[in-house]
Amino acid sequence: MGINEPLLLRIINEYVSNGSIAFLGPSGSYSHEIAIRLFGTNKPFRPMRSVGDVVKCVFNNDCGLGIVPIENNLAGVVGDSMDALIRWDVGIKYSVEYRVSLCLVVNEEVNDLSEITELYSHPHAIMEAMNFITRLNASINYTQSTSEALEKIKGHRNRAAVASKFGARLHGLKALMCGIEDRPNYTRFLIITRNKSTIGDRTLLIFSVSNRPGSLYNALKPFAEKEINLSMIYSKPNRQSPWGYDFLLEMECQLEDEDCDNALRQLGGVTTYLKVLGSYRHLRTE
Repeated sequence: MGINEPLLLRIINEYVSNGSIAFLGPSGSYSHEIAIRLFGTNKPFRPMRSVGDVVKCVFNNDCGLGIVPIENNLAGVVGDSMDALIRWDVGIKYSVEYRVSLCLVVNEEVNDLSEITELYSHPHAIMEAMNFITRLNASINYTQSTSEALEKIKGHRNRAAVASKFGARLHGLKALMCGIEDRPNYTRFLIITRNKSTIGDRTLLIFSVSNRPGSLYNALKPFAEKEINLSMIYSKPNRQSPWGYDFLLEMECQLEDEDCDNALRQLGGVTTYLKVLGSYRHLRTE
């Protein structure tokens, strides 16, 4: 899995003292799959209807940990996750990078692509396999998660889902083809808690600036001056003003470091909104 045993045990111990683990459901989603890879099968997992419900569950202390997708190398940032992190005040404990294999999942009796007229999946999964999907000549239907797509196709011979082999097996379906993603496909998941940390490999924050020339330059300048690498930056329209944007920024430093702390203080002086989600360890699975 690429995660050393002592670290995995520490994650589990942190979870044990806090209760259940929430993930984007229903069962069989990629979030569920990464949860099992990290924590094993015999844990009190809680599938949630939406990413917002996962984050809210952690914020309300009804769940000890939450697992949410944040970024895909083909489809970009997960907008629902960014919105939820803005709305609910939580911290990040770990970031987990996971290679995703997308499968075309069908009912057991289906053996030919020509039978498929309807396709179901999460918008990101659709985007990640668009080259394959355009050749299917099937109508596209979006769902809240890949596992919800699996539920939608059960008992319908003409329907298929883009999902995982793990999810297909869990739902009594079959993966007709796997590896249908356009290119090598990686998704990053965040393990969130109520508490924020100041120690780790990376730090995540969300901010906005005024719509004036040089505003974004002034916001990012302190990180360049202190030679702090920015490993992720995305913009997304916000709801506060027309043509206003929120920026999701990940930097390769921890809040305990003086340079990191100083750069963040300078950023705070030029932003109209700033939310720091804490520092965390970045993990990779095999």
